[in-house]
Amino acid sequence: MKTETKLALIGTSISLFMMNLDTSIVSVGMPTMIKEFHTTFASGQWFVLIYLLVLTALITAAGRLGDLAGRKTLFLAGIGIFTVASLLCGLSPNAPLFILFRGIQGLGAAFILSLSMAIATELAPPNQLGKIMGILSTVTALGIASGPTVGGLLLSTIGWQSMFLVNVPFGIIAYGLTYKGVPSTGTKKIVNIDWVGIVLLAITLSAYCVGMTLIEKRALGDAVVPLAATIAGMIAFVWFEKKKRFPLLDLSIFRNKQISRNLLATILVYTVIITTVVFPPFYLSKTGGYSPIQVGLIMSFGPLLTVALSVYAGKTADKYGAKKVMFYAVGAIALGCFCMSTITQASPLTGYLWRIGIIALGLNFFKTPNNTVVMEAAQSDQRGVLSSFLSLSRILGQITGTAVMGVVFAFYGFTAVFLVNAFIAVFAAALILPLKRRKLVAYEGVAG
Repeated sequence: MKTETKLALIGTSISLFMMNLDTSIVSVGMPTMIKEFHTTFASGQWFVLIYLLVLTALITAAGRLGDLAGRKTLFLAGIGIFTVASLLCGLSPNAPLFILFRGIQGLGAAFILSLSMAIATELAPPNQLGKIMGILSTVTALGIASGPTVGGLLLSTIGWQSMFLVNVPFGIIAYGLTYKGVPSTGTKKIVNIDWVGIVLLAITLSAYCVGMTLIEKRALGDAVVPLAATIAGMIAFVWFEKKKRFPLLDLSIFRNKQISRNLLATILVYTVIITTVVFPPFYLSKTGGYSPIQVGLIMSFGPLLTVALSVYAGKTADKYGAKKVMFYAVGAIALGCFCMSTITQASPLTGYLWRIGIIALGLNFFKTPNNTVVMEAAQSDQRGVLSSFLSLSRILGQITGTAVMGVVFAFYGFTAVFLVNAFIAVFAAALILPLKRRKLVAYEGVAG
């Protein structure tokens, strides 16, 4: 592998680590920031929500713009925007400005998240794509896993501002390495950008986020309007895109059954996986009687297992075939969820750990091969938008899982959540099951 390629992959990895560290670090500092800004909890919720809304609304558009305008240019812009916004967050004197800068952070994150895998796919040797995806999965998991610990350390020693200022050196290094390592493709002429499609999709995804947030708060009646707007917006988006000569999204991409099934499976898997983050603290603290520090340490077991095994997942996919590895991986998630649904108050800590370990193992051997399969199916001029759709699928799954499973948890409890999860994972595995005697439909621009 060339030196420039190594530098580019290191820069991309640092960008993903920085972004995921920031995502998981904010929740640790929320109580302190609410107090420091003399604001309410309702306002404090926007510290997280505005970032999520902007990221979700713009990630697909960011990926498509990267395909049109040049991925290196917009990826570097994303790093720059995220880094400057992080600096401004750390210097914010009040809650409204902080919320504004968090929204700008979400804009930068949309470009980083949507284009990272596309750039890695362009640079990776064909026989090492699984390995490269495994490395990116490792740094992503490491950022998520280290967020609470790093956040707590910075908060207790320096202050909440440092949780955002820490991104600045990471951003500068990532920018320099990416600028040096990613080859320039020249400035592309941007023509016929589908701004109406961008706005329609952004409004639709934002409405879905708001609807799911209301469901999470069990305001089911209030959720009807934004969810109805989501359906109407999606119908309008599809109708409009079919009429456009140069659409934001070439809908024929979904005629490729491999891509469609994998994206839907991604949504379902992450609907399940988010519940392993949101609900176990309630079980561990109330049923197990563990302190917050102990809960944090126990909760790090799954992400650390993923960090340790992500590279092996990529190598395994390269050796045995990504589809086969993914199928058994999601089967393991289903098995782990079913076992978790049998846990009781009398179960020892080891009973929780081996159950969550099976789920984490399954996730690890699903996500890296899944990224590889989808990115290999894409032609060069669609890799940005497909990379963004992979990220969007994960986000939509997490939003849906938090909201819908929150209702299940409220009415039926912890074990019921994982029993439902087991059925969802079985359905996801059925989607991944290799299609036999059925020719995948290719479209102009995507390899079958």
